[in-house]
Amino acid sequence: MTRRSRLSACGDVGPADWVVAGVGPFGSGVGGLVPHGFEAYARILHPAYAADGSPVTWARVAAWSGGAVHPRVQFQALAGPVPRVDVARPWVEEPDPGTLTPELLAALCDVLAGHTGSADRCWFCVSDGYEPAPEGATATFTAGAGADREPEVLPPEIGEGPRVELPERTYLLLKGPLDAAAELAVPLFSQSPNLFWPDDRAWCVTTETDLDSTYLGGTAALVAEIVADERLEAVPVEVTDPVWADSDEINR
Repeated sequence: MTRRSRLSACGDVGPADWVVAGVGPFGSGVGGLVPHGFEAYARILHPAYAADGSPVTWARVAAWSGGAVHPRVQFQALAGPVPRVDVARPWVEEPDPGTLTPELLAALCDVLAGHTGSADRCWFCVSDGYEPAPEGATATFTAGAGADREPEVLPPEIGEGPRVELPERTYLLLKGPLDAAAELAVPLFSQSPNLFWPDDRAWCVTTETDLDSTYLGGTAALVAEIVADERLEAVPVEVTDPVWADSDEINR
């Protein structure tokens, strides 16, 4: 049976105008992903995975490699260019770029809900990376994995609707309550939102398609709570911090 989401497509992308205005040039660091102007910023590190599929924190990788987890840490630099032979490395798969696992997304949203008065009205962007349908045909997606999942029809209001335009990136815009964030994967997309925020703009979260970390801006209290939450591996960052693979000057 096909499951339905509480998220709905937006025919007007105006609610994202403040994000477009607040984000810096592509490649300009944290501020090129999350709007400038927040009191504090944080980075959530996506886990690597052990052979049994269990998550492996970057701290555990650092303990193996002798490296250090810090705001500008990059996984390849942390893992080390020369594999150790005395102790087997604790991971077999590197962190997933561009998406949070359902468990991490749920933990993050649990914290975010306490730092907005608009948890019932949020905005969600997803990268416009689908294959358009041939002329005269209907575009479809198969959400998630498994043969029991039915392909979903791409509604005309999404397929033909406006886009949120950021430097080098284009997004579809949907709306719904914060606790429906994971339902993005239900109707169309097998991933977490690439960008989302509440109607009161108390915070903004970005999971850039090519990066293995999620960045967010909000109050100092929000960032402190996220960094302290044991369900998340997070570090505080500055809006000017670089984010690319060559940014790690400590472990490099």
